[in-house]
This record gives sequence, structure tokens and C-alpha cells, in this order.
Amino acid sequence: MNLLQEDPKELLKALVRFPSLSTNEQELVDWLEEAVSKTKLLHTDRYGDNIIFSIDSGKPGRWLLLNSHSDVVPPSANHHGDPFSPEERDGCIWGRGTTDAKGCGTAMLRSLLELAHEGWKPNAGKVSFALTICEETSGEFNGMAYLRTLMDEGRLPRPDAALIGEPTSLAPCVAQKGLLVVRLTTRGESGHAARVYGKNAIYEMADVLQKLRDLQFSEQNPFIGNIKITPTKISAGTVNNAMPESTDVILDIRTIPEIPNERILHTIQSAIGCEVEVISDRFVSTQTDDQSIIAQCALDASGQVFFGSPTASDWVFLSDIPVVKIGPGHSELSHKHNEHIEISQLNAGVSLYKSIIKMYFERINQA
Repeated sequence: MNLLQEDPKELLKALVRFPSLSTNEQELVDWLEEAVSKTKLLHTDRYGDNIIFSIDSGKPGRWLLLNSHSDVVPPSANHHGDPFSPEERDGCIWGRGTTDAKGCGTAMLRSLLELAHEGWKPNAGKVSFALTICEETSGEFNGMAYLRTLMDEGRLPRPDAALIGEPTSLAPCVAQKGLLVVRLTTRGESGHAARVYGKNAIYEMADVLQKLRDLQFSEQNPFIGNIKITPTKISAGTVNNAMPESTDVILDIRTIPEIPNERILHTIQSAIGCEVEVISDRFVSTQTDDQSIIAQCALDASGQVFFGSPTASDWVFLSDIPVVKIGPGHSELSHKHNEHIEISQLNAGVSLYKSIIKMYFERINQA
């Protein structure tokens, strides 16, 4: 496949044909590495199945990183058609990953290829596209987390700014909520249900959840609002006729930059008075100064307004640099049985990324 002679939609179709569920991205990455190498346009670095394509000026300067992920979630039981046999109709490409996030990855890669083909390169520094693995699992194999470890160890430089490719309908996202996962536990007296009259762990949890429902934080973020606390799982007991020793509830807490996780945990503990255990706190809330160069470039290139996102992304691993989450496709179609992306959005994404890249380095030179 010639990545420049074909329309961007053909690259997207090729990527969708790989059933690249999390931890199973190698075949896709191998194919893409070979296809890009045939163009002789981009420098390639590979770290496991995380791959970085770059246009490098050869001179010291800023590093602008574009990032999206190669993995997809498993198909829905009632998925529209064959999820890994992309279908083109009604001006859209249908299939698993078209929106989340192979459309973004296609547009990011194509933007670099076109810039290189046109002979463009930054006056100093470099621009890169990193396609990373296991974003959907949030587990130990997360590719962007691995690259961040390499940065912290000095084996890879830290970028100066980044674009995260997720479906935002091409609008610039400058804030996203974090994710804090917590387990609540109440204790009771175990024994035969007909005989024990002591504390029932389930009733105790009912009281806890009522207090939790009334719990509020006054602070709000201008883009993503306030904290949202959602009980998502409950477990208790083993048999029908025995009082449970304990009841557990999992909380999905969507956080904002204004309130540290430590304060959230302290407030919950003080208000409800039960055991509180942190399950995961790695996905911190993030926000970029909307006056930063990369944010202003995304604003001007997109022609849309800044907004905030309730969902987390690999942005969390670059929370200490200016980042904008932006990409083609509509977020509400992510993980859906009818996942698809408009071809017009895909093509506009290529143009948008090219504009942001060129604008960023122009303004860096002027600064």
C-alpha cells in the first residue's frame, strides 16, 4: 500500500482490518512500520510495539509530540456488521476503532507524511507521531506510560508540547477529568440469618451510600465542572441464609484539578465513616493553560472553542507539559455497536493537524 497515493480513508480501512485488541497490536505495528519505511519520508523509532515516526530538523529545539493508540475495545455483541471488515457507506467508514481512535492515528500519521512529502520540516527541533499500545486497558502494559518511564529515566527526552488524538469532533479539549477508583467496606456480624440480630454489613453500606449521595464539593472547573462520584459495583454475602461479614462498593470518582485526591479521600472518610481503600489513582485530572502556544494554535486552526472532557486518556502521562486533546470523530460513538467516522472528518483531521504543527513551530520561532 502506498500511504501517500491512497486516500486517508484507505489507510484507516487497512488499520481497522487488524483486530488489535489490547496486548495484540504487534501485527498492526509491524505492517505500519514496513509501510512507512517504504515512503522513506519519516524517521522511525520503536520501543516494543510502541512506534514513533518523526520529522527531525537535525537541530536542537522543541519537540512536538502527537500521540494516539493502536488498540481497540472488543466488539459489542450486536456490533453493526463485521467489526474488522470496514464498510464504506453514507460518507462514513464503519468498523471497530474507526472513531476510537484509529481515525485519529490515521490523520496524525498522514499529516506527517504529507508535510515531509511537501519538503516541510521545523527550523529546529522535531515533530513526531507516537502510536502506543494498551490505552483501553489502563493496565501495566500501557504504551504511553512506558514511554513516560523512559522519559523519567532519561532514555527518551520529554516533549515540550503534545496533541493527544482522541475523537473530539475536531474541537480543542484543554481539560479532562481524572479517575480515582475507591473501595468502600462496611463490616457486620456473620452468622445464620434466622439467629443473628447484630450489625448487618448491607444495612451499614446503605447508610454509607446515603451519606455519599449528599456529599458535595464547592469547587468547579470552568471546562469540566465538579467532581462526580458514582457507585459502580457492590458485593456482599455468599449464601442466601447467612449474614455477610462485609459489604464492598466500588466508587468511580471523576476528579478535577482544583481538588487533590488526598482531599477527596479525606472528605469521604470523614463524611461516611467506613473503610476507604484506593484501588487506582494514576489517572490524574489535567488542564492546559488556554494561553499556551499549543492551545492557541489548536484554537486558531480548528476555529472552534475550548471545551473539557469527562473521560480520561493518555494525556495523564504528559500532565506536566501543555497538551491539547483533539481529533476527528465524535466521542459519543466510541465503543458503540455502530462505531463509524465521517470521511469528511477524517480528511479535515489531516488538514487540522498539519495546520497546528506548522503554526506551532512558526510561533515558537517568533517567541
